[in-house]
Formats: sequence, C-alpha cells, structure tokens
Amino acid sequence: MILVLGILIALAIILILQPWKRRDCRWRQDARKLADGRVLFTCTACGAELALPKGREPTSCLAGDR
Repeated sequence: MILVLGILIALAIILILQPWKRRDCRWRQDARKLADGRVLFTCTACGAELALPKGREPTSCLAGDR
C-alpha cells in the first residue's frame, strides 16, 4: 500500500512540474539562407523553426508554444 501511494505521489509531482516543457531551446543556424535574405534557425530540443534577418539570433525558447 505504501509503495502504491509513493508511486502516485511521484506521478503527481512529475505532472505538476512538467519537466518536458521547461527544456530550453538549443538553436542551430541552418546553412541555407531563405530567398529574402533571412536565415533559418532550428531548435534541436523541440524542433521549432524560426526565420530571422541576417545578423540576429533567437533569444526566446519556443518549446512551450507547441
């Protein structure tokens, strides 16, 4: 009975904290440039893609937006 209660408490804590949503994005610049001169960045953690003007880099994590 104590083991079952411990497992339920552990699952509740995991669901409350949701560690998979707090994973920070790790941006990698794609070598290919887009047609309008922007550069494509891809996150290796969540798979998000972001196109920005040349010389700028992503600053925010998009992992929670999916």
